[in-house]
Amino acid sequence: MISFSDLLALSSPACELPSDVTDCRLFEAQGYRWLCSSSGAIQTALCISNPSALVLPNHRAMMLGALLPERVSAVLDLGSGGGGFLRHLRAWTPAPRLSGVEMSGEMLNAARQHFALPPQQLIHVGDAVDFLGRDRAHYDLVLCDLFSDRSAPEALQDQLFFATLARRLNAGGAIALNTLPDSAAALVEVVNAAQQHFAGVGILQMTELGNVLLFLQQEPLADSQTLKLRLAQSAYKEDTDLVQALTALRRVER
Repeated sequence: MISFSDLLALSSPACELPSDVTDCRLFEAQGYRWLCSSSGAIQTALCISNPSALVLPNHRAMMLGALLPERVSAVLDLGSGGGGFLRHLRAWTPAPRLSGVEMSGEMLNAARQHFALPPQQLIHVGDAVDFLGRDRAHYDLVLCDLFSDRSAPEALQDQLFFATLARRLNAGGAIALNTLPDSAAALVEVVNAAQQHFAGVGILQMTELGNVLLFLQQEPLADSQTLKLRLAQSAYKEDTDLVQALTALRRVER
């Protein structure tokens, strides 16, 4: 799999394609296609020969959340972007119900036109926080990647956001949430808000990118031995990124 830094290095005019997404540039090289914001943040990426593969390392690590519930039959993807999680889950898990929420209609069109998102995949267009307030379905796994360029929504510091997320989970369900805190204090604020509604909080720091992933459950997270057993019995058993993520996962006590 190509590295994040290699994709950035290849984001040059020589590899550029016409883009339909405002303030974003589309690139293709070495068997990959990706969308980069005007500030240089990679929004989504596709391995052309293997569309179900997750290219970005923070996205691969977020699939640790799929090991936390005992079973995953319903998934909600908040901030679907180029549809990477949904492409991946359609191929890698037996979950019969996959749905997403994406703010940008332009991004959704790009996902379908350039990033192999199947036309039949259900995507709600609109604000993810508003959607959560209206939604009445329940999920085993919720994936949250709600960045606008390099900025995370203020909702991540709001207890109401986490309370609403908690209400959308089935018993034993889990949340995998991508953050990019600009300071230790900012991360503490997000963790404190989450801990008001989740007894299980795990933190995974992505040293290359600066991202910090949170894994949340209403009950304490399963111990490492249980998660290693689930990993060994899953479709991810030979995924070295998940093995490393599981080793690096830190549990936060209230």
